[in-house]
Amino acid sequence: MLSVFVDETSDSKFKDYFGLCVATINSTFYSKVKAEFQQILLRYGWDPAVEFKGSFLFSAKQGDTNIPVEDRVAIAQDLISLNKSEVNARMKFHYFAKDSTDQRVDYLRFLPTLLKKALPKAQEKGGKNLVSVHYDQRSDISPKDIREAITPTLEARGYYLFEDVVMVVSRFDTVGILYADIVGYLQARVQTISNDAELFENIEREHWETNGKLKKLRSSTKILRGIKALKLYKVKG
Repeated sequence: MLSVFVDETSDSKFKDYFGLCVATINSTFYSKVKAEFQQILLRYGWDPAVEFKGSFLFSAKQGDTNIPVEDRVAIAQDLISLNKSEVNARMKFHYFAKDSTDQRVDYLRFLPTLLKKALPKAQEKGGKNLVSVHYDQRSDISPKDIREAITPTLEARGYYLFEDVVMVVSRFDTVGILYADIVGYLQARVQTISNDAELFENIEREHWETNGKLKKLRSSTKILRGIKALKLYKVKG
């Protein structure tokens, strides 16, 4: 069975920015990735009662405040390293971004397209045509909304939905959702900071090494380099 995890991201400065991340993993890899993911957090002393999410990476005031930002970046690098084995990708990521004035509409409109990119043609033997779909909690989108939006895509790719779409409250145990959150957050930071002309115009070159946003850009880029399979898509307008 293939498992799919979906999360969206936005930006506090660029209000129209909307990103959607889909993470996929075969069930044969899931238990190993989840166990090692949690072991990494515990090894660094991260409080399992506190979610480890992308927006906490560079904020000393959010998340487990006992863990400094430098260690959080190291944690994220170690977590991302689990996405690949020596020869194959255990997890694959697909990321889509666009300007949006109605994120609910664009979420439901473009998720099927992103899934079409993310899902290989299903194989019928051994339950390989089963897919589970989990998405991070949103008050404005129900599992029924998601199911109705993606069913044509699942059918076209030859998949049967395992039970039903599941809305998840992210926490220590929801590793797939946390991956979608972290990768989506980092990719959004790379795109928004890289395209922030005002930021680059207002920073003297001698301050580039110490500026907080540029340090965040460098760290985000470095962490994302650890992903074996990440495909990016963008729609204009």
